[in-house]
Amino acid sequence: MAYDLRYDTHVRPVLGSNQVSRTAVLKVAEARARYAEYGTGRGSRPSNERLAADTGYSVRTVQRADVALRLLGVATEVLRGRQRTRTERLASWRVGDRGRGWASVWALHDDAELARHVANQTLKLSPHPGGSSVRSSSSRRKVVTTGRRRPTGVEKPAWRSGGGPDPGGTRLAVAWRADRDSPRWAHRYTPQAWARLLAGPAQHRWTARDLNALVRDWIGVKGTLPDSPHRPIGLLGAMLAWHGDDTARPAALDDAREAEELAAARARIAAARTDHARAVAARAAGRGAVGGPGHTAAREVAASIAARALVRRTQTVAADTARHDAAVRAARGLHPDGGNTDQHR
Repeated sequence: MAYDLRYDTHVRPVLGSNQVSRTAVLKVAEARARYAEYGTGRGSRPSNERLAADTGYSVRTVQRADVALRLLGVATEVLRGRQRTRTERLASWRVGDRGRGWASVWALHDDAELARHVANQTLKLSPHPGGSSVRSSSSRRKVVTTGRRRPTGVEKPAWRSGGGPDPGGTRLAVAWRADRDSPRWAHRYTPQAWARLLAGPAQHRWTARDLNALVRDWIGVKGTLPDSPHRPIGLLGAMLAWHGDDTARPAALDDAREAEELAAARARIAAARTDHARAVAARAAGRGAVGGPGHTAAREVAASIAARALVRRTQTVAADTARHDAAVRAARGLHPDGGNTDQHR
């Protein structure tokens, strides 16, 4: 039905000259459904070569059929296929896997808008008029076991029967939604809707940083994450199941490293403040000693030493000058006392 109603408007303009038939789309969908979970339609991850072998079509036809299923709104590519890294290939070889890439993970589902349209049309159908050839008879027993009761109205959420959402999970959901590093799809559910899923992590003191670290770890291992997943609460549940142990917080190492760096920085600041206080105290003590008896005596001793040093330097300079003058007079033939040597002759 989705193919008949939407192919011309949603698929044909996108595929252009590479169209795909209704039969091919149905065969590829049936083949992909055989590899998905029976109850949910999730986890379908056969390779294109496997689907081509199962359906008898070429790999290119299988790819076009996948595009058509996605555009028709009946399939979602949860994780996109990619080539394996060198580390992943070596790890795969150790377990006997010779594959070079990871196949895409698909989820098969009904189109919500189309399902609502069909339900509305079904409700609008009028009963058969009286006297028609179609006879309708209700299957009713002679004894009715269900008594009269008033309508209960809209079905209540499942968590209301248990006494309300988990408080710890609700607080964790509120903090996660308010964190600026959280993905945008975290806002597609209310904190009460996230509460039951996050109750376990909240008991082990998880924070919004732990949830964001879990998302980053998932992307690092799986390779990709859709910007707008089909069912975010199911995706986060898969991440928590993949992580396994709620007692091992994903951001615990980062928190410990930052706490250690913060403690070291505080210790450095405290040591700097202690050294500064000691320097200030020493400076104050020095200033207080100026003008005291000890300082005056020290200044007198220093002045006496400086005066004696000046006298010694003066005497040394005078002696050097006298010797130099005597040497000059002797070289010129002058008398040491200032007269001429020839006159004395």
